[in-house]
Amino acid sequence: MQTTIIKEIERDYLDNDKILNFIEFLFDRTKKDKSLELNIVFCDDNRIQSLNSEFRHKDAPTNILSFYGYDGDILGDIIISIETLEKEAKADNKNIFDYLLFLLAHGFLHLLGYTHETMEKYNIMIEEQNKFVREWKNEE
Repeated sequence: MQTTIIKEIERDYLDNDKILNFIEFLFDRTKKDKSLELNIVFCDDNRIQSLNSEFRHKDAPTNILSFYGYDGDILGDIIISIETLEKEAKADNKNIFDYLLFLLAHGFLHLLGYTHETMEKYNIMIEEQNKFVREWKNEE
């Protein structure tokens, strides 16, 4: 598996081994080719706001962005704002690492073509994300 993790922000809960294990789990469950390259970037709100503005024309921070690979060997990039993740987890009284896994699954599903443009698609995506996190935690 060719997954690169870039931490522009360090946090104790950003455990490379656990994150890579979860990503491998996602590759297995979705039957994606493990030779595909995946990049994961953990950044701050300023960085993700800049990317969100440039690529989505939304000048505000967001929790996650996903970018499809630009050639057949690259699945894509998942960018997560640690600051937004922490704010949302605290506001919703969620376990921070579980929420991180939820967002990673969200970004991964986007790279597989999932969208949430309708409530039906949103519910399907949320159900899949929750299922992946539950299953992985049961196996760990």
